[in-house]
Amino acid sequence: MEFSCLPPPEMMWGDVDGHHKYRIGEMPEDGRLCIASLEGKHGLQLCVRGDGEGSDNGWVLERRIRMKKVLDAIPSLPKDPLARHFRLWLGDMDPGRTGRVFINTMGCGNFSYHMETGKLECLTTEDGMTFGHPIFAYFSAPESCSA
Repeated sequence: MEFSCLPPPEMMWGDVDGHHKYRIGEMPEDGRLCIASLEGKHGLQLCVRGDGEGSDNGWVLERRIRMKKVLDAIPSLPKDPLARHFRLWLGDMDPGRTGRVFINTMGCGNFSYHMETGKLECLTTEDGMTFGHPIFAYFSAPESCSA
């Protein structure tokens, strides 16, 4: 097996001072390697591996989603950008290829955000409790599978 080191895209480090939060995953459509970041004024950025025009360390910006209005809908999340930065992070990317990312907050709940529809859903259990941290977006094997 051969390993390599892939530096993250420089574009994601624009206005961040060493406290950058990102996650690695697969694109929902085709399984390409991607990296996502949820930072300040840039919102949700999603880059994929590629050599095309604008390539940055071998990454190409696939989409950028402004998240201010979406995150403003979370009532207990601070409105101050600096306080907000320290209270939220991108928890995971959905390996089930549904186009969702998981957004975690410190004390304000955990959420699922669908990148295509723009829908933000609070992750709660059947009894109304909020899912804890960490959330790992992996699926259990069907009952018919045995070890």
